[in-house]
Amino acid sequence: MSEICLKGAKDICEAVGENPRNITELVRDKGLPAWKRDDKGSWRALPEDLHRWIREQRDRHISNYVFRERVEAGAD
Repeated sequence: MSEICLKGAKDICEAVGENPRNITELVRDKGLPAWKRDDKGSWRALPEDLHRWIREQRDRHISNYVFRERVEAGAD
């Protein structure tokens, strides 16, 4: 059975390849879809929300990488 909800900074950040020490900043500054009930207890996140977030991160940043590759290839 797949998990309904990930619990804890470690599991959530491991799922998206981030450092658990940075979860507060990821939620606040990068929009990581995780929450705490009443601002206390463990962090929680839905796997489908994390999948969506990581795809958004990819889409937002991949064009920079692809463009850089093309520029470097054209510089030869």
